[in-house]
Amino acid sequence: MKRRQPLGTLLLLKVILVLAAHIEGCGYREERAAPQTAEVETPPLATAAAIDKARNLLNVRQPKEAERVLREALEVTPNHAQLNSLLGAALVELSNFAEAEARFRRAAELDPTLADPLARLGWLLYEKQGKATEAKALLQQSLKLDPDHERGRYTLGLVYQREGELDSAAVVYASLLERIPSAEAHRQLGLTYLQQGKLEHAQRSLQEAARWSPYDPQTLVGLGQAMARQGKADSARLILKRAERIRQEEEELRPLRDAATRYPNRPQSHFNLGVAYARMGRLALAQQAYRRALETDPSYARAYKGLGTLAMSAGELDQAEILFAEALAHDSTLATAHNNLGLIYHASGRHAKAVAQFESAARDAPTQAPLWANVARAYRDLGQAEQARRTAAKALAIDSTLHGAREILGDAHFLDGALEKALENWHRVAETTPSDTALTTKIERAERALESRLR
Repeated sequence: MKRRQPLGTLLLLKVILVLAAHIEGCGYREERAAPQTAEVETPPLATAAAIDKARNLLNVRQPKEAERVLREALEVTPNHAQLNSLLGAALVELSNFAEAEARFRRAAELDPTLADPLARLGWLLYEKQGKATEAKALLQQSLKLDPDHERGRYTLGLVYQREGELDSAAVVYASLLERIPSAEAHRQLGLTYLQQGKLEHAQRSLQEAARWSPYDPQTLVGLGQAMARQGKADSARLILKRAERIRQEEEELRPLRDAATRYPNRPQSHFNLGVAYARMGRLALAQQAYRRALETDPSYARAYKGLGTLAMSAGELDQAEILFAEALAHDSTLATAHNNLGLIYHASGRHAKAVAQFESAARDAPTQAPLWANVARAYRDLGQAEQARRTAAKALAIDSTLHGAREILGDAHFLDGALEKALENWHRVAETTPSDTALTTKIERAERALESRLR
């Protein structure tokens, strides 16, 4: 179980172009360092290195490579308990359960003080063979050897829970929370209380689990059920709806997470995951993913752009400006970075700089009508009517329904004194946005000016 610690629109036409694990029920997947053994001699460096490498490979879900490393090491030291236990773990991931069982048993025989092979064997016997009695005995023995063994205590709670021994399951989960609090333990305790009909206890535990891990659909489903059974139908309906949305998001995220795990040295894998997180509103996770991309490749421009977009969304414009400039220093063709940097310049009154950035964005993505509209807006604010008309017309040639561009075209005509043309464009916009009071004010002012001219 992993411990998990638990934009102000700048412009009407703000444009941010967003490019775009195996979760096994209640299972436990983290590779945790085994406790110290009673071995008299320190393992040879090659063996220790093999153990570290195998653990890392298992953590990034490369069991086949871990198997190779471990088998090579076992050719040198065949009677090493941890090597046998880790090979068993790799074989479980490869669905070779028979040999995995043999390896766990061999590891326990070689070093009876190790808790980890007993805990893994207990999980295997219960999950794959349904041997509840033997599994419980092995898990209990693992906890005698190491009372703080997370895998052993969590798995024992699962066995009790699935076998209907709910009081025992609740005791085990509560004891785990006393030692090592986690979202998973809070969730399983809450689900156990739900099975017992202890609805208020279930609600409290599941709410705590949701605070630790807000994107776990299983937790939210349990919480929704607890609320519904207490007659809190409206709250339950909202929670269950959110659970279904998150479940769908998790399905979309799974292959992206797998790619980031399997290819940790490819910055694009982390960036793609960050884009998905950002689109789903999981902004802290998006930031983490973008930063991992930069740890892999400090020159990866799109990650700077992603971080800049997050900073801009949070209103941290100074930081966003730095990040977009850094992105463009590494890749000058990023239209989004040019556009967003232009938005920042425009918002701070640096209109000439904004024009330059907007024009670069439009050149890099010439079929994006909103980018040309931003160029037109900047020219309009500089009082350059001809350039504003020209670029607004480009935007409308691409998308004739872009009302912001049409309003800017009207503004440009107004600057030139072409009141009829200004009103023609503004009225077309007003047909679709009748509640726009600012536009209504412009229309009324132009109509009065036109009446005065005609007198």
